[in-house]
Amino acid sequence: MSSFSQSTISALSASHISAAGDSELLAQAEILLQQRYRQDIDRPHPRHWTPLASALLSHRSVRAFQPQPVPNDILETAVAAAQSASTSLNLQAWSVVAIENAEQKDKVCIGVADQAWIREAPLYLIWLADLARHQQIATARNIERGQPEPDNLDPVVTAVIDTALAAQNAAVTFESFGLGIVFIGALRLYQSALRTALNLPAHVLPVFGLCVGYPDVNRQTGIKPRLPLSAVLHRETYNAAIQIAAIESYDSKLNEYNREQQRDVPIWSDYSVYRLDRMHEIAGREDYNRAIRQLNLANES
Repeated sequence: MSSFSQSTISALSASHISAAGDSELLAQAEILLQQRYRQDIDRPHPRHWTPLASALLSHRSVRAFQPQPVPNDILETAVAAAQSASTSLNLQAWSVVAIENAEQKDKVCIGVADQAWIREAPLYLIWLADLARHQQIATARNIERGQPEPDNLDPVVTAVIDTALAAQNAAVTFESFGLGIVFIGALRLYQSALRTALNLPAHVLPVFGLCVGYPDVNRQTGIKPRLPLSAVLHRETYNAAIQIAAIESYDSKLNEYNREQQRDVPIWSDYSVYRLDRMHEIAGREDYNRAIRQLNLANES
């Protein structure tokens, strides 16, 4: 069976690594970076570019889909890409449930996680931080356990990070096939209902959903601006002094984008603090917090 060595992979991509002499690629880079940052100063000015970089910077959340189903081979390829993501200690502490059946989708569209684009998308993936697999191994093989600490957050964070890395790989793969995606974070508030609907064992945590489908070209969206580069890229040490100026600039750019998209939304800086404050409230999140604690193998469900 043939395989690709690291040197072979490098050779296959080498023609795209340096775009210094590729004016077409660099022109594309400038367009995409202008769309992503909406300014010319506090953003990258690349001398090297790749088609993959173009694909990543072209990302936009899609909330309008055609009814055409997602081919099964594309779904499986995306999951293979997810499995190719980095994973801490090779634990592979995640799973994903693919939902295409309308009746099953009814069961997982709950409360604020019942959104029109979830029902419209032909494929809805629910990504799970999954330590149940390791619990099964320990039980089946009668492995002597150590002393798991119920309040230790490390296994929880590890599993959630594994899940996020895997899902992002899948998202990029779907987009490479011309599909659109949008993540759904609100579902994590409904742990008990999801546990029943998905037949989840203990030590499994639904983290987020992912709508997948072919975009409706008659209902397109733009590339949403992001914070200036200096707000997120720190060199050697963290620079807190730059934040307020960068945020004020971003508020202006995002407001401009929202007006173009005919979206009436609050100023980003005010709204983000409001949403973060709401996330810190326990009301409405008791079920979620209980599920997070129960992901730890030291805790029973």
